[in-house]
Amino acid sequence: MEEKTTTIKNLAAALCKAQGQMSGAKKSVVNPFFKSNYADLSSVFDALREPFASNGLSVCQTMDVLDNGMQVLITRLMHSSGEFIDSKMLLPTDPNPQKLGSCITYYRRYALMAISGISAEDDDGNQASSNKVISDVELAQLYNLLAGDSNAIDATKVIMERLKIKSIRDIRMDRFPSIMTWLAKRIEEQKAVQPESKEDVHNLDV
Repeated sequence: MEEKTTTIKNLAAALCKAQGQMSGAKKSVVNPFFKSNYADLSSVFDALREPFASNGLSVCQTMDVLDNGMQVLITRLMHSSGEFIDSKMLLPTDPNPQKLGSCITYYRRYALMAISGISAEDDDGNQASSNKVISDVELAQLYNLLAGDSNAIDATKVIMERLKIKSIRDIRMDRFPSIMTWLAKRIEEQKAVQPESKEDVHNLDV
């Protein structure tokens, strides 16, 4: 879902200049769950602040509730001329305020990176074309899917053991689709059977 002013000529020109000045958001925070570093929301804002300010750009993020009760995150990229672009993302529902708060922060980070065109600094060191590992986009998809897994930590351990990798971020792109398929099947089986059957962890075809 996207909304914008009739023209974004000034905004587009300013964003082009700002992107030429941007450096990657620093991966300064350690995620013990995935055993990897990532760029948090503060790091993304730090990378954007000066390029945006010097080119008349700003951004704000708000939330709204749709008629059907779903919550939506609105990220608005604005120019000093009054032009703007909105990016809207539906948020998952969760009765746990703490878990929902973490989820909103997570979505804010990726929405901000997407609308500004910024990426995290590459610190993987193994991005050879023949062994390219998943990017932040695929990592976000994996994280979202794992959020629905009641035994997510066990699932990541199985994946890392079977692939012989030290971090979930080291998953290769060619293995990613089969891993997502396995996880989706596993989660559906958990919903259908209680307690969860452990037999499916031996059927990860990667």
